[in-house]
Amino acid sequence: MKLKCTKRTRHFARMLLLAFLVAAIGSSAASAQDYKEAYNNGLEAAKAKNYDEAYAQFSRAVEGAKQAGDADVEKRAAKVLAQLDYRNGLKATKAENYEEALTHFDKGIAHYPTNAKNYLGKALALKKLDRMDDAMAMFLKAKEVAEANGDRKTARTAEKAIRDQYIFLASSTLSKKGDRTGRAEGEQALAYLEEMQKYVEPDADAYYYMAEAYKAMGNYEQAVAMADKALELHRGSRTDKAKIYFVKGEALMAMQDYEGAKAAFRNAAYGSYKATAQHYIETLGTR
Repeated sequence: MKLKCTKRTRHFARMLLLAFLVAAIGSSAASAQDYKEAYNNGLEAAKAKNYDEAYAQFSRAVEGAKQAGDADVEKRAAKVLAQLDYRNGLKATKAENYEEALTHFDKGIAHYPTNAKNYLGKALALKKLDRMDDAMAMFLKAKEVAEANGDRKTARTAEKAIRDQYIFLASSTLSKKGDRTGRAEGEQALAYLEEMQKYVEPDADAYYYMAEAYKAMGNYEQAVAMADKALELHRGSRTDKAKIYFVKGEALMAMQDYEGAKAAFRNAAYGSYKATAQHYIETLGTR
């Protein structure tokens, strides 16, 4: 049975469609208002240091902005979420909850991939878990992202962590056999320090361990050259500098440059090196 389409029914249909459109527009406007309001609520919560509430509000803002196609608000809210993820990750790291910290840092990376601090935080948590290969890869990523986004502070922190790890490997190798350290240990230590230079520039400590490595290998001229480079870069105390002069003195003594060795040992006669350096000076004084 066909319904008869009268003027009255057509009018009713038009009114129904209009009501639907008004409702849809109103719902869309309300939705737009909701995510913007959530963003503003998140800012207020953050100012009040109510970080859990801030996180919830910015999460709503991201989802709402995404649905509304508002890339600007989505990006701004995601940026703040990444900062809060970093804060939560640091808190978990301090509490030694390293797996939880990794979860927070990963969320931060997903929210805002150009925030280098989350890569750095993740690297530190991985290091605490003794996952050194993963940690080193993440330190390198932190350095890369930081440099690409003008974050020199984070880049320098990542560089230092990379350098410190390679120096640790070199120093551990050189001290492994104590007085019996020889060519094999020197070559291994030097290999670590050469690999380090693929990623970061050497500092005074790196050159110092290069000097120790060359001395262990019996390459005394190179040991002196590396010690001199370490001395050029060194900015610490005289006591800390003593170790560099001491290895230089040992290398010069092995080369039978006794006057040069005595001069180096005089500069090494501080702190824990004082007694041994003075002994060498007295011994060499008879030559």
